[in-house]
Amino acid sequence: MPPPLPGSMDSMPKRHQYGFSTDSNTPTLPDANSPNTLSPTPYSPYSAMPLTPMSIGSEGNIMQTSSTPQNSAQSPPDLRRVSVQSLINDLPRKRSRPAGDEVGRGRQYPIADSAFTTYGYDLGLPDIDTPRNDDFSAIAIFSPQSNTMGFNDDTTYGSADPHGKDMAFESGGYYAKPVPIRISKSLEPLPSLLVENQMNLLYFHHFINHTARVLVNHDCERNPFREILPEMAVQDENIMNLLLAYSAAHRARMLNHPEPSNRIAVWVQDVFPKLREALNDDPNTVSDSTLAAVIMMASLEVISSGTFEVPVSWQSHLTMARQMIIQRGGPKGMGRHDRVAYFLSRWFAYLDVLGSLSGNKNDTPLGSFYWSSENASADEDFEIDCLMGFTTRCVGSLARVSELAKRCEPQRIDEEGNVREGWTPSPEIIEEAVELRHALEEGLLGRNIRKGCNHRSSTSSESEGAWDATEIYATNELFHWAGLIHLYRRVLGKPVMDHEVQQAVREIVGLLYKIRRGSTAEACLIFPMFAAGCDAQDEGQREKIIERLRSVEGFGLNHVPKISTLMKSVWDTGKPWESLVSGEFFG
Repeated sequence: MPPPLPGSMDSMPKRHQYGFSTDSNTPTLPDANSPNTLSPTPYSPYSAMPLTPMSIGSEGNIMQTSSTPQNSAQSPPDLRRVSVQSLINDLPRKRSRPAGDEVGRGRQYPIADSAFTTYGYDLGLPDIDTPRNDDFSAIAIFSPQSNTMGFNDDTTYGSADPHGKDMAFESGGYYAKPVPIRISKSLEPLPSLLVENQMNLLYFHHFINHTARVLVNHDCERNPFREILPEMAVQDENIMNLLLAYSAAHRARMLNHPEPSNRIAVWVQDVFPKLREALNDDPNTVSDSTLAAVIMMASLEVISSGTFEVPVSWQSHLTMARQMIIQRGGPKGMGRHDRVAYFLSRWFAYLDVLGSLSGNKNDTPLGSFYWSSENASADEDFEIDCLMGFTTRCVGSLARVSELAKRCEPQRIDEEGNVREGWTPSPEIIEEAVELRHALEEGLLGRNIRKGCNHRSSTSSESEGAWDATEIYATNELFHWAGLIHLYRRVLGKPVMDHEVQQAVREIVGLLYKIRRGSTAEACLIFPMFAAGCDAQDEGQREKIIERLRSVEGFGLNHVPKISTLMKSVWDTGKPWESLVSGEFFG
């Protein structure tokens, strides 16, 4: 794994730390002795010490500004309040407009039609970070040429090919051509945070048009990260700030640029105080926006750890979100009748269940009974969810696997991190595991699986529809096979060379051929790839999985290299991954 780029989160010094105190009005977190609990927690009140962005001096050196009051003539500017123009006045010169500048030729941006407003183009240039970046000129203004992306080539969301490569500059990749910044008029009026800063607007569009695509297993016309979350963001400043931070971190990673840490610090500095305020205002009610912010912080911490000044793990964010959902009545109270609540329940379910399967020190997920589908219709029960990539019934099965694995772990793994020779589960565990195995195998048969995605655009070609269906079914099978590997190894205690374990490994490796390279599905298959990779004994199988993980690394997801490193450690040491894991997320 190459060393981090200068300025990336992995190489930047930690920013100024908060101090904390406790408050009885704040929702109670797990016991402080739990291995998964961080103390103190940012959801409790803390001393009023602002998170101050680092200043960049005239020599380009990074200087940590003091949080104590200073003479105003020496204090750095408050980046939340100064105008964009004042930030760029000290620049030696503005970046020149790209060739073909249309100013004075009649075309004026933004350009609006009945459905969208086009603001210009994103050329994939680096964000030099505040206060040095020329935010005023972040969006390129020029007329589409024959060798660039034309408006007629755009999809609803502005990308030339919704199923093309998600890499940055490869042939056919996202930034192989200038990306038109087109935003749906349904999101208007845009908040001043976007209207008054072109760089913010660029990041908002990047999230909708690109980051949102790698957060779902199947990117269709109803991708909630492209529809529902932006709608919430334009109405809620906390969610907007988190969305922009998410987008900036992802874009920098994807383009191999340093993260704009100063800019991100300004966006996230008020997130925890506002969450505490919302929780304290009405401790008996958890709004959609409050829950969304906590789930979003967990997701952001997974793909770009260290984004927040306060050192809070993704596990702790999920613990808080879990308590909020229980307070709201559990997932059953977040059904399809409420599109926002239903989206949040599915997003949380994916993080919660896969997170709980990512190590014995992580919390057990919401009880599998929360995810059971006894009251769901047959269509809902066997429908492959586009966000998660597997059926609603599979959610409950994976949650049950996690519960059983955590019950077995203390007896199965010894103090030195090795599997105890001759260990077998209790008869009660075996009985539950056999029942669970039948449920997972039934999901593999696909007799009742609902046929494909029903959100596909009518303009999609027949071949696109065929590929979509192939990937959807393959993704569902991959997660079922991965669940069986966890059940065989962690619950039933089968050895790595057991023929059923190796069959599951072969099935997963074979199904990868049905997943297009660069597709959104590939970005979300870390869980099955890791499950198969750890138990793969054939060098060809191992190389195939490592090669696909390298492909996913180009998506700008920071946690993927850690997964590859952990898997290689399993091969090198022969120890079970459960004794080597240290906070990785397998999803």
